[in-house]
Amino acid sequence: MRIRDTLFASLVLLAPTLASAQSWPTKPVHILVSSGAGGTADILARMVGERLAPVLGQPVIVENRPGAGGHLGAGLVARAQPDGYTLLMSGSPTHSVGPHLFKRLTYEPMRDVPPVAMIAVAPNLLVAKSSLPVKSLADLIALAREKPGQLTYSSAGNGTSGHLAAELLKSTARIDMRHVPYKSGPEAVTGVLTGDVDFIFFTVPAVLPQVEAGKLRALAITSLARSELVPDVPTVAGAEFPGFEVLGWYALFAPRETPKPVVAKLSAEVEKIVRSPDIHDKLLQLGAEPRYMSPEQVIAFVAVESPKWGQLIRESGASAD
Repeated sequence: MRIRDTLFASLVLLAPTLASAQSWPTKPVHILVSSGAGGTADILARMVGERLAPVLGQPVIVENRPGAGGHLGAGLVARAQPDGYTLLMSGSPTHSVGPHLFKRLTYEPMRDVPPVAMIAVAPNLLVAKSSLPVKSLADLIALAREKPGQLTYSSAGNGTSGHLAAELLKSTARIDMRHVPYKSGPEAVTGVLTGDVDFIFFTVPAVLPQVEAGKLRALAITSLARSELVPDVPTVAGAEFPGFEVLGWYALFAPRETPKPVVAKLSAEVEKIVRSPDIHDKLLQLGAEPRYMSPEQVIAFVAVESPKWGQLIRESGASAD
Protein backbone atom coordinates (compact mmCIF):
# COMPACT_ATOMS: atom_id res chain seq x y z
CA MET A 1 0.00 0.00 0.00
CA ARG A 2 2.76 2.38 0.92
CA ILE A 3 4.62 1.62 -2.32
CA ARG A 4 1.48 2.29 -4.33
CA ASP A 5 0.91 5.55 -2.48
CA THR A 6 4.49 6.60 -3.10
CA LEU A 7 4.19 5.87 -6.81
CA PHE A 8 0.94 7.79 -7.01
CA ALA A 9 2.49 10.76 -5.24
CA SER A 10 5.46 10.70 -7.59
CA LEU A 11 3.17 10.68 -10.63
CA VAL A 12 1.17 13.58 -9.22
CA LEU A 13 4.38 15.60 -8.78
CA LEU A 14 5.63 14.63 -12.24
CA ALA A 15 2.38 15.36 -14.07
CA PRO A 16 2.82 19.15 -14.33
CA THR A 17 6.33 18.69 -15.75
CA LEU A 18 5.12 16.22 -18.38
CA ALA A 19 2.19 18.43 -19.30
CA SER A 20 4.49 21.43 -19.58
CA ALA A 21 6.92 19.53 -21.79
CA GLN A 22 4.11 18.39 -24.09
CA SER A 23 2.81 21.94 -24.57
CA TRP A 24 6.25 23.51 -24.94
CA PRO A 25 6.84 26.10 -26.27
CA THR A 26 4.05 28.57 -25.51
CA LYS A 27 6.25 31.68 -25.49
CA PRO A 28 9.51 32.91 -27.06
CA VAL A 29 12.66 30.84 -26.62
CA HIS A 30 15.88 32.69 -25.77
CA ILE A 31 19.36 31.58 -26.88
CA LEU A 32 22.13 33.25 -24.88
CA VAL A 33 25.44 33.45 -26.72
CA SER A 34 28.48 33.34 -24.46
CA SER A 35 30.52 35.58 -26.79
CA GLY A 36 30.13 38.89 -28.58
CA ALA A 37 28.07 39.81 -31.62
CA GLY A 38 29.45 38.87 -35.01
CA GLY A 39 31.49 35.87 -33.86
CA THR A 40 30.99 32.32 -35.06
CA ALA A 41 28.86 31.31 -32.05
CA ASP A 42 26.65 34.36 -32.55
CA ILE A 43 26.16 33.67 -36.26
CA LEU A 44 25.40 30.01 -35.54
CA ALA A 45 22.86 30.93 -32.86
CA ARG A 46 21.03 33.24 -35.26
CA MET A 47 21.18 30.66 -38.03
CA VAL A 48 19.74 27.94 -35.78
CA GLY A 49 17.20 30.31 -34.23
CA GLU A 50 15.91 31.36 -37.64
CA ARG A 51 15.32 27.72 -38.58
CA LEU A 52 13.85 26.71 -35.21
CA ALA A 53 11.29 29.52 -34.96
CA PRO A 54 8.82 28.28 -37.61
CA VAL A 55 9.12 24.68 -36.38
CA LEU A 56 8.47 25.65 -32.76
CA GLY A 57 5.81 28.17 -33.63
CA GLN A 58 7.43 30.76 -31.39
CA PRO A 59 10.08 33.47 -31.85
CA VAL A 60 13.66 32.49 -31.02
CA ILE A 61 15.48 35.48 -29.56
CA VAL A 62 19.29 35.56 -29.58
CA GLU A 63 21.02 37.57 -26.84
CA ASN A 64 24.76 38.13 -26.48
CA ARG A 65 26.15 37.74 -22.96
CA PRO A 66 29.95 37.91 -23.36
CA GLY A 67 32.38 38.10 -20.47
CA ALA A 68 34.70 35.96 -18.33
CA GLY A 69 35.71 33.81 -21.28
CA GLY A 70 32.09 32.86 -21.95
CA HIS A 71 31.29 31.93 -18.37
CA LEU A 72 29.09 34.96 -17.75
CA GLY A 73 26.53 33.73 -20.27
CA ALA A 74 26.93 30.09 -19.30
CA GLY A 75 26.43 30.98 -15.64
CA LEU A 76 23.20 32.81 -16.44
CA VAL A 77 21.87 29.73 -18.20
CA ALA A 78 23.01 27.49 -15.33
CA ARG A 79 20.79 29.55 -12.99
CA ALA A 80 17.85 29.85 -15.39
CA GLN A 81 14.59 27.96 -15.00
CA PRO A 82 14.95 24.50 -16.61
CA ASP A 83 11.82 24.92 -18.71
CA GLY A 84 13.26 24.98 -22.23
CA TYR A 85 12.91 28.73 -22.67
CA THR A 86 16.55 29.64 -21.97
CA LEU A 87 19.32 27.96 -23.96
CA LEU A 88 23.04 28.55 -24.45
CA MET A 89 25.15 28.64 -27.59
CA SER A 90 28.75 27.96 -26.65
CA GLY A 91 31.26 25.13 -26.79
CA SER A 92 34.92 24.55 -26.09
CA PRO A 93 35.58 27.85 -24.24
CA THR A 94 33.02 27.08 -21.53
CA HIS A 95 32.75 23.29 -21.51
CA SER A 96 36.15 21.72 -22.26
CA VAL A 97 38.80 24.44 -21.85
CA GLY A 98 37.33 27.06 -19.54
CA PRO A 99 36.86 24.85 -16.47
CA HIS A 100 40.65 24.40 -16.37
CA LEU A 101 41.45 28.08 -16.96
CA PHE A 102 38.94 29.54 -14.50
CA LYS A 103 39.41 28.09 -11.03
CA ARG A 104 36.60 30.00 -9.30
CA LEU A 105 33.52 29.04 -11.27
CA THR A 106 30.32 28.93 -9.23
CA TYR A 107 28.86 26.14 -11.35
CA GLU A 108 29.99 22.97 -13.12
CA PRO A 109 29.47 23.51 -16.88
CA MET A 110 28.81 19.95 -18.04
CA ARG A 111 26.66 19.17 -15.00
CA ASP A 112 24.68 22.40 -14.73
CA VAL A 113 24.46 23.32 -18.43
CA PRO A 114 24.45 19.95 -20.23
CA PRO A 115 24.39 19.60 -24.03
CA VAL A 116 21.40 19.49 -26.35
CA ALA A 117 23.31 18.97 -29.60
CA MET A 118 26.66 19.56 -31.26
CA ILE A 119 26.36 21.77 -34.33
CA ALA A 120 29.80 22.34 -35.85
CA VAL A 121 33.54 22.12 -35.38
CA ALA A 122 36.23 24.52 -36.60
CA PRO A 123 39.87 23.52 -37.14
CA ASN A 124 42.78 25.95 -37.05
CA LEU A 125 45.11 26.64 -39.93
CA LEU A 126 48.81 26.90 -39.12
CA VAL A 127 50.23 29.80 -41.11
CA ALA A 128 53.70 31.34 -41.06
CA LYS A 129 55.00 34.71 -42.20
CA SER A 130 56.18 34.58 -45.79
CA SER A 131 59.75 35.47 -44.87
CA LEU A 132 60.18 32.50 -42.53
CA PRO A 133 62.37 29.92 -44.35
CA VAL A 134 59.90 27.02 -44.03
CA LYS A 135 57.57 25.35 -46.53
CA SER A 136 56.11 22.60 -44.37
CA LEU A 137 55.36 21.64 -40.80
CA ALA A 138 58.49 19.46 -40.81
CA ASP A 139 60.54 22.51 -41.81
CA LEU A 140 59.02 24.54 -38.96
CA ILE A 141 59.82 21.87 -36.39
CA ALA A 142 63.36 21.49 -37.70
CA LEU A 143 63.88 25.25 -37.47
CA ALA A 144 62.49 25.32 -33.93
CA ARG A 145 64.93 22.60 -32.91
CA GLU A 146 67.78 24.47 -34.57
CA LYS A 147 66.82 27.68 -32.74
CA PRO A 148 65.28 26.66 -29.39
CA GLY A 149 63.24 29.42 -27.77
CA GLN A 150 63.69 31.82 -30.68
CA LEU A 151 60.62 31.14 -32.82
CA THR A 152 57.46 32.99 -31.74
CA TYR A 153 53.75 32.38 -32.20
CA SER A 154 50.86 34.73 -31.58
CA SER A 155 47.34 34.11 -30.27
CA ALA A 156 44.24 36.00 -29.21
CA GLY A 157 45.12 35.26 -25.59
CA ASN A 158 45.69 32.54 -23.00
CA GLY A 159 43.48 29.50 -23.42
CA THR A 160 42.25 30.37 -26.90
CA SER A 161 42.16 27.61 -29.49
CA GLY A 162 45.23 28.98 -31.29
CA HIS A 163 47.24 29.18 -28.07
CA LEU A 164 46.38 25.62 -27.10
CA ALA A 165 47.13 24.32 -30.60
CA ALA A 166 50.64 25.77 -30.44
CA GLU A 167 51.17 24.47 -26.91
CA LEU A 168 50.07 21.01 -28.02
CA LEU A 169 52.53 21.17 -30.91
CA LYS A 170 55.30 22.22 -28.52
CA SER A 171 54.51 19.33 -26.21
CA THR A 172 54.06 16.74 -28.94
CA ALA A 173 57.10 17.72 -31.01
CA ARG A 174 59.23 18.50 -27.94
CA ILE A 175 60.23 21.93 -29.17
CA ASP A 176 60.61 25.29 -27.42
CA MET A 177 58.85 28.37 -28.82
CA ARG A 178 57.68 31.64 -27.29
CA HIS A 179 54.04 32.69 -26.94
CA VAL A 180 53.12 36.28 -27.83
CA PRO A 181 49.51 36.88 -26.72
CA TYR A 182 47.52 39.74 -28.27
CA LYS A 183 44.28 41.35 -27.14
CA SER A 184 42.32 40.10 -30.15
CA GLY A 185 42.45 37.68 -33.05
CA PRO A 186 42.87 40.32 -35.77
CA GLU A 187 45.78 41.86 -33.87
CA ALA A 188 47.40 38.43 -33.50
CA VAL A 189 47.14 37.80 -37.25
CA THR A 190 48.51 41.28 -37.98
CA GLY A 191 51.51 40.43 -35.81
CA VAL A 192 52.40 37.64 -38.23
CA LEU A 193 51.65 39.71 -41.32
CA THR A 194 54.00 42.47 -40.18
CA GLY A 195 56.70 39.93 -39.34
CA ASP A 196 56.74 40.69 -35.62
CA VAL A 197 55.73 37.08 -34.92
CA ASP A 198 56.69 33.94 -36.84
CA PHE A 199 53.44 31.97 -37.03
CA ILE A 200 49.93 31.47 -35.72
CA PHE A 201 47.20 28.84 -35.52
CA PHE A 202 43.97 30.60 -36.51
CA THR A 203 40.55 30.17 -38.10
CA VAL A 204 40.62 29.48 -41.83
CA PRO A 205 38.46 32.33 -43.21
CA ALA A 206 40.47 34.94 -41.30
CA VAL A 207 43.83 33.94 -42.81
CA LEU A 208 43.01 32.21 -46.10
CA PRO A 209 42.82 35.45 -48.15
CA GLN A 210 46.33 36.32 -46.92
CA VAL A 211 47.54 32.85 -47.86
CA GLU A 212 46.07 33.18 -51.34
CA ALA A 213 47.71 36.60 -51.68
CA GLY A 214 51.10 35.12 -50.77
CA LYS A 215 51.42 37.15 -47.56
CA LEU A 216 51.17 34.06 -45.33
CA ARG A 217 52.18 30.45 -45.94
CA ALA A 218 49.80 27.62 -44.93
CA LEU A 219 51.67 24.69 -43.38
CA ALA A 220 49.05 22.40 -41.82
CA ILE A 221 45.51 22.17 -40.47
CA THR A 222 44.51 20.83 -37.06
CA SER A 223 41.65 18.50 -38.03
CA LEU A 224 42.33 14.77 -38.18
CA ALA A 225 41.29 14.59 -41.84
CA ARG A 226 41.95 17.12 -44.56
CA SER A 227 39.40 19.90 -44.52
CA GLU A 228 36.95 20.85 -47.25
CA LEU A 229 38.01 24.40 -46.50
CA VAL A 230 41.61 23.88 -47.67
CA PRO A 231 41.80 20.40 -49.24
CA ASP A 232 45.39 20.86 -50.45
CA VAL A 233 46.77 21.59 -46.98
CA PRO A 234 48.03 18.52 -45.02
CA THR A 235 46.94 17.82 -41.47
CA VAL A 236 49.30 18.02 -38.51
CA ALA A 237 48.25 14.44 -37.72
CA GLY A 238 49.04 13.14 -41.19
CA ALA A 239 52.18 15.14 -41.68
CA GLU A 240 53.95 14.38 -38.44
CA PHE A 241 51.86 13.41 -35.41
CA PRO A 242 49.05 10.82 -35.60
CA GLY A 243 46.08 11.73 -33.41
CA PHE A 244 46.90 15.45 -33.26
CA GLU A 245 43.59 17.32 -33.30
CA VAL A 246 42.55 20.77 -32.17
CA LEU A 247 38.99 21.84 -32.86
CA GLY A 248 36.90 24.73 -31.76
CA TRP A 249 33.39 23.33 -31.38
CA TYR A 250 29.92 24.78 -31.03
CA ALA A 251 26.87 23.28 -29.39
CA LEU A 252 23.48 24.13 -27.94
CA PHE A 253 23.02 23.65 -24.19
CA ALA A 254 20.15 23.84 -21.70
CA PRO A 255 19.92 24.13 -17.90
CA ARG A 256 20.14 20.92 -15.89
CA GLU A 257 16.76 19.20 -15.40
CA THR A 258 15.25 20.65 -18.56
CA PRO A 259 12.52 18.12 -19.44
CA LYS A 260 13.87 15.26 -21.54
CA PRO A 261 11.10 15.55 -24.18
CA VAL A 262 12.09 19.20 -24.73
CA VAL A 263 15.77 18.32 -25.07
CA ALA A 264 14.93 15.45 -27.43
CA LYS A 265 12.78 17.69 -29.66
CA LEU A 266 15.41 20.41 -29.79
CA SER A 267 18.17 17.92 -30.55
CA ALA A 268 16.16 16.31 -33.36
CA GLU A 269 15.41 19.68 -34.94
CA VAL A 270 19.04 20.79 -34.69
CA GLU A 271 20.10 17.57 -36.43
CA LYS A 272 17.78 18.39 -39.35
CA ILE A 273 19.24 21.89 -39.54
CA VAL A 274 22.86 20.72 -39.46
CA ARG A 275 22.27 18.11 -42.15
CA SER A 276 20.59 20.50 -44.61
CA PRO A 277 22.76 21.26 -47.69
CA ASP A 278 22.42 25.05 -47.51
CA ILE A 279 23.49 25.13 -43.86
CA HIS A 280 26.49 22.97 -44.79
CA ASP A 281 27.60 25.62 -47.29
CA LYS A 282 27.01 28.48 -44.84
CA LEU A 283 29.06 26.73 -42.16
CA LEU A 284 31.97 26.31 -44.55
CA GLN A 285 31.88 30.04 -45.25
CA LEU A 286 32.31 30.56 -41.50
CA GLY A 287 35.31 28.24 -41.42
CA ALA A 288 33.30 25.55 -39.65
CA GLU A 289 32.29 22.05 -40.62
CA PRO A 290 28.87 20.58 -39.76
CA ARG A 291 29.04 17.88 -37.09
CA TYR A 292 25.84 16.90 -35.33
CA MET A 293 26.15 14.99 -32.07
CA SER A 294 23.42 13.88 -29.69
CA PRO A 295 23.61 14.88 -26.00
CA GLU A 296 25.16 11.54 -25.15
CA GLN A 297 27.73 11.85 -27.92
CA VAL A 298 28.71 15.35 -26.80
CA ILE A 299 29.17 14.11 -23.23
CA ALA A 300 31.46 11.33 -24.49
CA PHE A 301 33.35 13.81 -26.69
CA VAL A 302 33.96 16.24 -23.81
CA ALA A 303 35.01 13.36 -21.54
CA VAL A 304 38.02 12.95 -23.85
CA GLU A 305 38.59 16.61 -24.78
CA SER A 306 38.47 18.15 -21.31
CA PRO A 307 41.22 16.05 -19.64
CA LYS A 308 43.48 16.57 -22.66
CA TRP A 309 43.26 20.35 -22.35
CA GLY A 310 43.37 20.23 -18.58
CA GLN A 311 46.75 18.51 -18.63
CA LEU A 312 48.12 20.85 -21.30
CA ILE A 313 46.92 23.95 -19.43
CA ARG A 314 48.53 22.76 -16.22
CA GLU A 315 51.82 22.07 -18.02
CA SER A 316 51.79 25.45 -19.77
CA GLY A 317 50.82 27.37 -16.64
CA ALA A 318 48.03 29.20 -18.48
CA SER A 319 45.35 30.78 -16.31
CA ALA A 320 42.51 33.26 -16.72
CA ASP A 321 41.85 34.00 -13.04
